[in-house]
Amino acid sequence: MIQAARLTAIEELLRERSVLSTGEIAGTLGISAATARRDLRSLDDAGLIERVFGGARLRDAGASEKDPGMGQSPGGDVRGRVLDEPFDEVLARNSEAKQAIARTAAGLIEDGETVFLDAGTTTYELARLLRQRSLTVATNSLGIVNLLGEAERIDLIVLGGVYNREYRSMQGGSVRDGLRSLLIDCAVIGCSGVTDDGEVRDTDERAAQVKAAAVHRATQSVLVADASKFPGTGAFTALSLGSITHIVTDTGLSPELAKLTQLESTEVHTV
Repeated sequence: MIQAARLTAIEELLRERSVLSTGEIAGTLGISAATARRDLRSLDDAGLIERVFGGARLRDAGASEKDPGMGQSPGGDVRGRVLDEPFDEVLARNSEAKQAIARTAAGLIEDGETVFLDAGTTTYELARLLRQRSLTVATNSLGIVNLLGEAERIDLIVLGGVYNREYRSMQGGSVRDGLRSLLIDCAVIGCSGVTDDGEVRDTDERAAQVKAAAVHRATQSVLVADASKFPGTGAFTALSLGSITHIVTDTGLSPELAKLTQLESTEVHTV
């Protein structure tokens, strides 16, 4: 298949599915992943699509936005689970809210700071906005590493550990050890839920431990959480609301949680 025909076919596929991984494009068209990446680069340069980590989306498909070709189910269906869901499926959900939250969170970060970006879909959106900033960024997210790896003004610290395939992130004691060696100006974390009594929750114990370690080493901390995270899910408590400096969300808080933020002097930013 000549390139012009491939580019047309990719556009048609994206109109049908909104977001596709590089592997899905390669498999559907019977081409190599390298060829698929080159074609996506050409379409991106032409302003027809937007590349995301591991794939691409239509530029006008913000509501279907997703990351990396990681375990999307056939047909792109999104299934609710208590355990970690594939990153690309979660990124597709509430994408406009996540982008708005990311814009507000970006305003809380000053150039020259050392910032920790948690492995998460809203922090991934935040990383997009930081690519032209002058920062030191530490992260355990391979998606964020991919986004910021070529950003000339970003000094990138990659925290290694045990690999989480679903979320394309590193976890465990090695990540926590790496965090202990850092002085962090701002830690930006996500979560799977926030209870009315101020517990910040996660579905994975190792991920919860990484969040706690990052916040412990940070001068200020920012929790980015869309409406689905109140109360959300998660069997493991990462930390309490008293450890959080700022919450950035797109929803009003329950009366109980709003009162607690006042008691704990946690500033709430509603987008």
